Amino acid sequence: MEIDDHGGGVYGVVFTRTADGNHLTSPQIADFAATLDRVLAKPDLKAVVLSGEGAHFCAGRIGAKGLTSAADVRDDLNLILEVNSRLRSSPVPFVAAVEGKAFGFGCGFSTQCDVTIAGDGAVFALPEMSHKLPPLIVLSYFGKFVPFKKAFELALTSREFGAAEAKEIGIVTEVVPTGGAFERALAFARTIAELDAESVQLLRAFARRVAGLSDDIEARNGVATMAIALAARASAH
Repeated sequence: MEIDDHGGGVYGVVFTRTADGNHLTSPQIADFAATLDRVLAKPDLKAVVLSGEGAHFCAGRIGAKGLTSAADVRDDLNLILEVNSRLRSSPVPFVAAVEGKAFGFGCGFSTQCDVTIAGDGAVFALPEMSHKLPPLIVLSYFGKFVPFKKAFELALTSREFGAAEAKEIGIVTEVVPTGGAFERALAFARTIAELDAESVQLLRAFARRVAGLSDDIEARNGVATMAIALAARASAH
């Protein structure tokens, strides 16, 4: 992970595994949480811009292999919740700049950001079912942005969908020409930074609470369900 100071209280966090599309392993997700802690501790912080190095935003999570106990599976999945908790409790808005692939974890995290700018060549997907894994954690909040039937279809089929459809269903704020997402996201973050900081914080907290994004109860239920199911599957083999 890389932290960039863009001035004026705007900080950037960059996924930096260009060679493999910015996939994140479990240790790297833990590092992401620690990186967000460092950024959120900045005394002058007013907005966070999240982006990926190279052609892709984040091609997804690579979970720990060979886990056979429900406790171990739960601990691995809880790393996702730890990262999400940083975004949820942040006093300032997150602006995602999405180019290329935003799959799995990348799709989910960009969905949760307060503002998501996508290049028109960006591609989103929830591919977990194609790997025989139900995306319960993602659906715990994805379904709060997207109508039920569309969220269910995307989770069920694992199909890829473009930036225009992502904007239509409500997980992207704005679509810009390919290659322009970061500059537009940075400009948006600078606009946020120019507003009254206390008012922005109050607005963000209230808006997320009204939208049902202020707790992770269903996400924790999803983790518990997946941990039991995946451990049982591992034992059967």
